[in-house]
Amino acid sequence: MREWFEAQGRVPFVQFMEWALYHPEWGYYTSRRKKIGKEGDFYTAPSVNPVFAEVLADEVVRMDGGRTVIEFGAGEGRLARDMLARFASEHPAFFAEVEYLIVEISPTLREMQRETIGEHAGNVRWMSEEELHAGGPYVGVILTNELVDAFPVHRVTRTKEGLREVFVELAVEQDTAGELKPEVEARVEASGVEPADRKVGGAGFEENFSLRFVESLEPLSTPELAAYVDKYAPKMIVGQTIEAGLAGMEWYKRALSLLSSGHILTIDYGYEADMLHHSSRRTGTLRGFYRHTVTDDPYQHIGEQDLTADVNFSALRNLGEAAGWQTDFFGTQAKYLLQSGILTRLTNAWSADPFRDPDMKRNRAIKSLILPGGMGEHFKVLVQSRVSQ
Repeated sequence: MREWFEAQGRVPFVQFMEWALYHPEWGYYTSRRKKIGKEGDFYTAPSVNPVFAEVLADEVVRMDGGRTVIEFGAGEGRLARDMLARFASEHPAFFAEVEYLIVEISPTLREMQRETIGEHAGNVRWMSEEELHAGGPYVGVILTNELVDAFPVHRVTRTKEGLREVFVELAVEQDTAGELKPEVEARVEASGVEPADRKVGGAGFEENFSLRFVESLEPLSTPELAAYVDKYAPKMIVGQTIEAGLAGMEWYKRALSLLSSGHILTIDYGYEADMLHHSSRRTGTLRGFYRHTVTDDPYQHIGEQDLTADVNFSALRNLGEAAGWQTDFFGTQAKYLLQSGILTRLTNAWSADPFRDPDMKRNRAIKSLILPGGMGEHFKVLVQSRVSQ
């Protein structure tokens, strides 16, 4: 990492974030490190209980818009596994014709997904996005769960002089105390600098040094950022920093072009633009997840913590509607699941061992997916559709 930054010099934060998440050797998403569940860094709705996937599977069948299901960023493969199992058990005619396509850039995650999906792996084809576009357009459903938030974001600050973008560079700091603080030592370890290289000489003496990331405010790297602020954050105040998810928006435009007709269903945490970029969020929504702890320093645990920012659902909805898509639903995950009949899956169960009884576990999962203050409220669902012209 040190060598890369020395070669690149000062880079926009979006470049740092992309590298920290997707570097082929030590990026967070490309590593084999456990990410989801108790032993990982966070939970996702599919990891809570199969009931989430069962509801989505029933909705996909109800949409009746084709037999192709495309999932981008399938994580460990739990959503695909449980949806395919639901198709097989409850919708055999659909299952007999379904083509389940997974777009996954990480070879490590592809292997993990195959293992997780198990008996239904033969019903799945893994493709790159380029291969997917080459075979399109399709008729069916595009499905994502916590994908758009994983795209790297630009960070933009309004100053008295105008808009500026957050850039990052790696700096060397000499430590006059002679010892590295534990948090500095951790950063040096993360940088990949060999122990023997942690001293610099000069004038016949050696001093300890530490590496740290330094932010600076520079002119915008692309005029698209100014256009984004004009459209989605016109009320930014001086000193406020926001995230602009241009990469996620570009992906959404590409995804829309994949279907000649069908639906695109996006599940993620985020807000509409006026709420997302409200002046009360002075520092934006960028954060990390490390061992189920929310962190506010993106430069710690590099390659070992997830970095994410809330999604601008106004931007996604506008992109779809501008391309001729209809917005069928936008609201909280709780509202979507309730409208989809998740409460009908509750059972009147009691057990002396409530933590192992499957019916009681399912009841608890349903509550966690829809109750205010948790996943049900913070996560949003956007469903857009288009019919063949």
